[in-house]
Amino acid sequence: MPDGSSVYLRLSTRQVLQVERANTDWEAGALKGGYWLRRPAAGAEAAIAFTGAIAPEVLAAYDQLLDDIPGLGILNVTSPDVLHREWSASKAARWTDKNAQPCYAEDLLSVLAPDAGIVTVIDGSPGALSWLGGVQGMRVSPLGTDRFGQTGDLPDLYAEYRLDSVAIIDAMAELFLKR
Repeated sequence: MPDGSSVYLRLSTRQVLQVERANTDWEAGALKGGYWLRRPAAGAEAAIAFTGAIAPEVLAAYDQLLDDIPGLGILNVTSPDVLHREWSASKAARWTDKNAQPCYAEDLLSVLAPDAGIVTVIDGSPGALSWLGGVQGMRVSPLGTDRFGQTGDLPDLYAEYRLDSVAIIDAMAELFLKR
């Protein structure tokens, strides 16, 4: 990286089919830390934010939720670190002599309604994405691994750790029940 920081690559042995994209507009966002895999409607009530190989479960949940939550979006977070670092710097700028500028995470989430909910999904620590709710003060239902030690095949483990499409749908329902 030009500023001397390092890059963390997380590899997966899971094959994930790539979705077809109509254009290359997503590429710049991917380098900035995230892009809308399924762009939400303006003022949408909810979104699912995910990172990594959990994409098939997210897409399955999205397909089931779309009729009940029109305008639902899917945010593919390509680098939680890059997004968080910029958001933190923009917040810290308020307390320094630098001019505070909106960060990319604010731009991404600004399309959602102010009281929207976000389900975050990662096959890692839920804290890696749950901070997204703080960007615009939105409700969050974070899913991720908070314990370790189970063995099994991927569907069984995702069910055990509440990372499957059923858990994502339940987490979305939880957001709407807490309104």
